Amino acid sequence: MHRLEADTIGAAPAPESGFLFDGGRLAPHPNAPFDRVWLAPGVDFKDYDAVYVRPVDTTHLIGMTLWDKLNLRTLAVPRDTVELAREFHDDIEYAFIDDPRHRFLVVDDPLDVDERCLVLEAALTEVVPNKATLGIVGLAAWAGPLEVAVPVATVAAFVQQGEVAFEARVRDGGSGEVIAMAEDRETGPMRVIDLRSLTWYGNAHEILHAWAHEIVDVADTSLERPVPHLAYFTILPW
Repeated sequence: MHRLEADTIGAAPAPESGFLFDGGRLAPHPNAPFDRVWLAPGVDFKDYDAVYVRPVDTTHLIGMTLWDKLNLRTLAVPRDTVELAREFHDDIEYAFIDDPRHRFLVVDDPLDVDERCLVLEAALTEVVPNKATLGIVGLAAWAGPLEVAVPVATVAAFVQQGEVAFEARVRDGGSGEVIAMAEDRETGPMRVIDLRSLTWYGNAHEILHAWAHEIVDVADTSLERPVPHLAYFTILPW
């Protein structure tokens, strides 16, 4: 599915958090799996053979809506975000390491960064936990009479999922100049029976993992061909 059409199904793009100092340059790209991207003119990631992933920033979270604040997990979100940021960082590193194309060596020491190395800086800009209690309601509803179960479970499926958003920039390791930026916001795939939504961050873990692999795919292709987006629907309950 074309990304520009898919946005009507997935989460709407997140407001700018301030992490990207020149985020106004970003725009939808037909080959990108993210809401908006920007590549500096003439940039080709084939000119690089290493990547250094900085710790993921958690200081640019956008404000939560009233409905988000009603989530029972809200008070723990700052702590949870730090843990999710560590997970996202590790997911990105592992995705580069496990990439079967092996185009990029993962550098773990900033002193080893040079002109052949990309420096990836990412931030989690929104973390809204799943409405886990609604997930339980939705799952339980399927056990009831069909005329009640279908509408109740369907409504619960649509409102129980939280959201996660990120922004990222890529620097040239030699000059330090920003050569690429991206941002995305996701809710996770819709499921008929959604076991992931029975936990606070079941969908977030899935999204972070998918983003990590999409980042690697973008680096491998320089968006010269389409990079698949995380599926919007799946029959798998987990």
